[in-house]
Amino acid sequence: MLPFPRAHYWVLTLLIATFAAFWPSYFMVFTDASFAHHLHGITATLWMVLIITQSYTIHNGHFRAHGVAGLLSLPLIPLFTAGGLLATQVTVVEVTPFREMFGLNLAFADLVASVFVPFSFFMALRHRRTPDLHARYLLATIFPLIGPVLSRLLASYVPGFRIRAAEELYKFGHAADASFLLTVLVLGWLVMRDARAGKPVLPFTLGLIAVLGMFAYKLVGFTAWWQPTAEALASVPAWLVFVAGLALGSAASSFGWRHPAPNEDLGFTPGVQTA
Repeated sequence: MLPFPRAHYWVLTLLIATFAAFWPSYFMVFTDASFAHHLHGITATLWMVLIITQSYTIHNGHFRAHGVAGLLSLPLIPLFTAGGLLATQVTVVEVTPFREMFGLNLAFADLVASVFVPFSFFMALRHRRTPDLHARYLLATIFPLIGPVLSRLLASYVPGFRIRAAEELYKFGHAADASFLLTVLVLGWLVMRDARAGKPVLPFTLGLIAVLGMFAYKLVGFTAWWQPTAEALASVPAWLVFVAGLALGSAASSFGWRHPAPNEDLGFTPGVQTA
């Protein structure tokens, strides 16, 4: 039996929440957004659509469509990674009240996510013939997206977190804390559930470590070494950041595809080829 037969519904819910969360700050000012934000927004959206497609097709017997979607992920992950790194740099470069209060610190969380997502994708490719591992590593790529989406949902719509004036910007910190904490709790529950069921615990454990690393922005962001590091990132030419993201994502695609895990069945078996 393939794992997570309803995963596409959960990721679809996150996708819908993404449009609601970023409606005020991105979609309403779409024409004014930077290339970095467009690249990040479009590729992150396409990544969620791809995960939804992968889950839906394999659980409904559409093996050819599942394979095509899998091949499309190979060029998408480099663009997704590049977009994430560029958006991180823009957050550091822009002179705004948000940058001074949160942007420099949250850039650390964004960098952690920009490394973890291609790594988890690389692991998913390596284990593409083992559904229990493949599905978990692919789903793990979604969890770094939950914090940014949920924090903006809270800050835009939920009383107690909602920001209605510049002097309430501090509330975004509370929204981010709540979002990271919820993500940590969900991943912790998934790890414990897999452990009790005798399923692989490493994929979601690594996802949990990554999200905890993102949450560590509250500590790292205030250290003496981080601010000059973030400012150094701001001074790097944008084209070089873009190329670095493409290189990182391309390495994940190439090495994952060309170096499958040893001792795994590489033959074609419909229904269990991927998850």
